[in-house]
Amino acid sequence: MNLIPQVKEAKKGTKRSIKGCNFVFPSDCDQRLINASKKVPNGKKTVIINIANKESQGYKILFGDKIEIYADSTVGAFYAIQTIRQIVKIGYYDVTEIVDSPDYETRGFYYDITRGRVAKLETLKELVDTLAYHKINMLQLYVEHVFPFKEYDGIYQRTGYMTPDETVELDKYCKENFIELVPSLSCFGHLYELLRSDKYKDLCELVDYKPVSIDWCERMAHHTINPSDDRSIEIIKSLIDQYAPLFTSDKFNICCDETFDLGNGRNKGKDKGRLYVDFVSKIIAHVKSKGKTPMMWGDIIDAHYDLIDQIDEDVIMLSWGYSANVQPDVINKVRDANRTQYVCPGCNNWTSLIEMLNASIPNITKMAKYGYDAGAKGLLNTCWGDYGQISPIYACMYSAIFGASKSWNVNCEYKNFDMAMDKHYYGYKGASKIVKTISSAYRTCYWYELLVGYSNRLFNNEAMWCRNQATPDQLSKSFMECEEIIPYLMATKWENENAREALLVVAQGTQCMIAMLMSMKTGEKLGYNFSDAEEWIKEYGRVYLKESKPGELKEVIKVIYELAERSLK
Repeated sequence: MNLIPQVKEAKKGTKRSIKGCNFVFPSDCDQRLINASKKVPNGKKTVIINIANKESQGYKILFGDKIEIYADSTVGAFYAIQTIRQIVKIGYYDVTEIVDSPDYETRGFYYDITRGRVAKLETLKELVDTLAYHKINMLQLYVEHVFPFKEYDGIYQRTGYMTPDETVELDKYCKENFIELVPSLSCFGHLYELLRSDKYKDLCELVDYKPVSIDWCERMAHHTINPSDDRSIEIIKSLIDQYAPLFTSDKFNICCDETFDLGNGRNKGKDKGRLYVDFVSKIIAHVKSKGKTPMMWGDIIDAHYDLIDQIDEDVIMLSWGYSANVQPDVINKVRDANRTQYVCPGCNNWTSLIEMLNASIPNITKMAKYGYDAGAKGLLNTCWGDYGQISPIYACMYSAIFGASKSWNVNCEYKNFDMAMDKHYYGYKGASKIVKTISSAYRTCYWYELLVGYSNRLFNNEAMWCRNQATPDQLSKSFMECEEIIPYLMATKWENENAREALLVVAQGTQCMIAMLMSMKTGEKLGYNFSDAEEWIKEYGRVYLKESKPGELKEVIKVIYELAERSLK
C-alpha cells in the first residue's frame, strides 16, 4: 500500500476492499480522536480502539473480521486513525497486521509568513490538516514584522500581518490535530524593518546604514541589532512578552541566525563571538523566565564553536543545511557537544516559483539520516520565503510531505512516493510528474536573478543585468515543456483543486520568466508578448489572494510588470 509515511512493519495478507469504517472508542476517549475518526467515511467495517498509558507514539493495527487498534498513547491512536484514513482512501488493504512508530520524536514543518506573503488563517488550517494527515506534530511560522507588535507600528500595516486572535485560533486548531504550534521570532538578526525605522535606526549595528538594493534583498543582508546598547535587549524582551502568551507550547524559537553585520559597525574591533553569546544568553534567560524552552538556529554558534558550552544547556539547537550535497559536520559537532538538536533540511522553494526538487529531495534524505545517526530529537523541514515569497504554498508541498515521510521512517526508500502523493495530496494520477517537470523547467530562470537585475538597474550598479547561465537552447526547451503542460493543467480536474490552480499559475509564470530572460539574452521572445505577461500577472494576483493576505503583492506585481515591460514590449 502506498502510504505517507510508509509504515515500519506490515504482514502481507489477502487483498480486501474497504470503503469506510465504524469506530468504537473507549468510554473516556479524548474527543480529538472522535473528531479525527469523523474524517473517515462511514462504513460497515468496525474499528475498535484500545489505548495504553505509555509515552510512545507507536501503534499496532490488526486486520480481521474487525480492525483492532492497539495504541501506546492517545497520540498513537491518532496516528493509527490517519493510517486507516489513508487505507480507506486507497480503497483496499492487503495486510493482516501493521506495527508502526516514528524514528523522530518531533517531526516539524517551518513556514515563512514574513518575507512578502502572509498566509490567510484558512490556508494555515488547511496546512495543519495536511500535516496531521502525514503525522507531523510541530508547526512553526517564521515572524519578523508581520504581527502587531507596538515596536512595529506603521510597518506591519504596510506589509500585512497575522492578528493575535488568528494566532490563538491557529494554536487551538493545531492542538486539535496533535500539533504543537511553536512561536518563532527574530530576536537578533533579521530585524531589517525595525532597524530602518526612524524610531530605532540608531540601534542598527551599522552606522548610517543606507540601502544599496531593494528591500527584499536588503532584508536578507543588513538586519542586526546592536547588542551593546541596553535598549536592544529591552526591545527584544518586549517582543517576546507580547508574543509568547498566545501559544500553549512550552518552547520558543528565538532564531538568532545570520547576524551578518555583527562587529562590523558600532561594535567594530570587539570579539564577535563574545558579543553574540552574551546577547543571546540574555534572550535565553528571558525566555526561560517565561517558562519556555528556547530554540535557536545553530549557524552563528557553529562559527564560534569554542563558545558553545557557554550557551544554556537547555537550548534546543537547530542544525540547518540546504544543499543537495549537504554534509553532517555541524550535526556531528552539536552531537559531540552533548546538545539536544533538531536537524533542519529545506524545501528549496525560496527565491523560486516552485520547490527545487533536484536539491530538496537529496537534502531532506541526507539530513534525516545524519540526524537519526547522531541521535537528534527532531526534524524540522523548512520552507523559507526569501526575496518576496513568490511561491504559492501548494508549490512546495511535495518536499514538505517528503520531509514528513522521512522524519517518520528514515530508511524507507519510498519507490512509489509519486503514486502516494498523487493519491493522498494532489488527488490526480500523474500530478507528481507534472510538479517535477515544472520544477526542472524553472531551474533555467530563477526569480533571484531577475530580481538582482531589476535592483541593479534601479541603483545604477555596474553588476550584470542578469547572471543567468542557461543557454538559449535550454531556455527554449524549458519554455516548450511548460507549453505542453499548461493546457493539460487547464483541462483537468484534481481532488486538490487549490494545488492544480497554483501549479498552473506557476507553470505560466515560469514561461513568462523564461521569455523575459530569452529576450534579454538574444532579443528572441519565443512568441511570448507583453500582453501575455499582463494576463499572467492578473491571474497570479487572483490566485495569490485566494491563499494569502494582500501583504506585499503589489510590490511583487510591480517588479514583474516592469521586468516584462522592459524585456517583452
